[in-house]
Amino acid sequence: MNYRVVIHEVAKEDIRRNANWWAANHSASQAESWFHNAFDSIESLAFMPESHPLAPENDEFTAELRELHFGLGSRPGYRAVFCISGDVVHVLTIRRAAQDRISPTDIDLNL
Repeated sequence: MNYRVVIHEVAKEDIRRNANWWAANHSASQAESWFHNAFDSIESLAFMPESHPLAPENDEFTAELRELHFGLGSRPGYRAVFCISGDVVHVLTIRRAAQDRISPTDIDLNL
């Protein structure tokens, strides 16, 4: 089964903010690579999204939260937090792997 992937506005802003950080702290070239890698990784959720692990915060939410790890290099430093509703994958936020856990007030689960 193929899923439709919907990237919520908060997650799009997270991607833009992180790409800008890459440009300011690394290089424009790396920022562009990171940006494209983020979207390519997220689009891969169209196939078998349930194979990704539950997010550490899952127990604090009414919907099942999963996470996709991605990034540049050998250690993925980012995670896309998403939930599955029917045949739609909702990408809710993008976080650095080292960031604090997500709380129910951080994201909107009204899908």
